[in-house]
Amino acid sequence: MQIALLIFCFVTIGGAFSAWRRSPLYSLKTTFKLAGGFLLIVATVAGTTYAIVNGSLSRSPVAQGIVGFVALLALACGSSIFIVRITDKHVAQLPPSARLVSFNRHKIYRWIWRLVVFLLINTAACLVLPSAWKVLSAALGGFVLFLCGPMLSIAYMMARRNDRGMSAVIANPWAHWQYTPEQWAQWAKNQRAWEEAQEGPWSWKSASLFVLFCIGLFALGALFTGASLRENVIIVGGLSASLIFLALVAYWFKDTNFDRRSRRLLAAQPETWFGDEGLFSNGAYMPWILSGRYLLKATAAIDPPTRLMLIFESFNGSSSTQITRRVLIPDGHVSELPMLEQKLKSHCPTASVHLSAP
Repeated sequence: MQIALLIFCFVTIGGAFSAWRRSPLYSLKTTFKLAGGFLLIVATVAGTTYAIVNGSLSRSPVAQGIVGFVALLALACGSSIFIVRITDKHVAQLPPSARLVSFNRHKIYRWIWRLVVFLLINTAACLVLPSAWKVLSAALGGFVLFLCGPMLSIAYMMARRNDRGMSAVIANPWAHWQYTPEQWAQWAKNQRAWEEAQEGPWSWKSASLFVLFCIGLFALGALFTGASLRENVIIVGGLSASLIFLALVAYWFKDTNFDRRSRRLLAAQPETWFGDEGLFSNGAYMPWILSGRYLLKATAAIDPPTRLMLIFESFNGSSSTQITRRVLIPDGHVSELPMLEQKLKSHCPTASVHLSAP
């Protein structure tokens, strides 16, 4: 188990470093800062662990567990924020007249509220459940808090930075495009058709093969449980039913995902903003350069509807994906493409930018 965790840590660190090495923000100086920060985090964890294990709390295992959990949660949140402040140190400076929007932070507020509700439900369960079940509820709540706490803290930090960047773009844009309701409705239909063509239909064959493979693993594992045949049938049946239920939920989510995204696009502001910090279009904000996400390619498509194709590289752990943002070019604004090309080449020197007027 320890070897597997060690291998996982090395793979994660290697993937993160590979992503950082390819980032436009990469520099040797910042890398040394990251290495120093990592050593500081390790030293802090070691010192905190030693203090908890050998301090006055050593007489109470319960107190040790509570303090250790709180310390690890605080260290995980602080370490995540600390690393982001090193890699993505740039923060947009707003003019005095600019109004700070909360567009991106509202999305994080919703997840924070969901986490709070989940923890309140777990707390209530701990109060009313029998003693034998209290540990399960507390462990589930603690696991979710430990998993989501650092993620939400760094997500809020990045959302606030994106809100500042979006505010700066709106306050001092390179270009501001607006669309009529008819143009926006037609664009939403075109965007949905493009998304459906890109993602393709649900493959029941692949999903069925995966479910059957997992059921086979469940049945194989039941041979080594030492339980009776009846108990094994119940266990395998319960796991299989849960897996099939999750597959049906995934199918429903994918089947309705296009409708949800189309409704969000129709409800979004029918306008596009370009600026020094990033792009706000189709109801979403995208900064030009972050350590884990940056502009990779920008082109203009001449077939109707005339549009820009902006491709961003996005890293998640040890893997990366490409995110395509399509931006409708309204009538009369094609002449602004050379200016946008020049601006993008200046702000994103590693990106391939070709916005020749169609």
